[in-house]
Amino acid sequence: MKIAVVGATGWLGGAVAQEALQRGHQVTALSRSGAPAEALAGAETVAVDVTDVAALADAIAGHDVVVVSVTDRTTPDRSIIPASARAALAALAEARVGRLAFVGGGGSLHAAPGVRFVDSPAFPAEYRPEALAQADALALLRADDSGVDWTYLSPPPHNLVPGERTGNYRVQAGGAPVTDPDGHFGIASGDLASALVDELESPQFSRQRFTAGY
Repeated sequence: MKIAVVGATGWLGGAVAQEALQRGHQVTALSRSGAPAEALAGAETVAVDVTDVAALADAIAGHDVVVVSVTDRTTPDRSIIPASARAALAALAEARVGRLAFVGGGGSLHAAPGVRFVDSPAFPAEYRPEALAQADALALLRADDSGVDWTYLSPPPHNLVPGERTGNYRVQAGGAPVTDPDGHFGIASGDLASALVDELESPQFSRQRFTAGY
């Protein structure tokens, strides 16, 4: 499979790109700088502005799937995140690429039916703007009528930590986090990346949000 990863120099995007490379896929690493992380040797690297529809369409043409994993530390409301979702949908339609996988946030998962973690007073204030921006990106995907086959992966709302793949994770569709028998949740970045590449290889969550955890 030929996979374009937007945000491949970030820690989650890089983990996804590395997992895909290890499984034998052809990876194009897209980032604003075009500079690959050292671990992405073997990936083609391209500099592109994720919010520029025409440039993004040119960069992803000929790929089977596009992964978007972006963050934003430059704007107070983290507006690049939903802007990247909007641009990706338009670029995929223009480039005739049928599949989009968006690495989103966990704050919009539900602590209880109809109650998001991000809306809880206990949710860390410093993470709220990004969580809300990621929720906006999910809303844009859900409202899309272009025919792009998207999926949105939410990590747990807390306890997403750096770490290698163990293969011991579970996945499920919907707005509730994956929890252990004691109600705890968490996942390492290597396992989150593996869960996403699993979905690319064997789709289960077409035009749905899913989440992964232990």
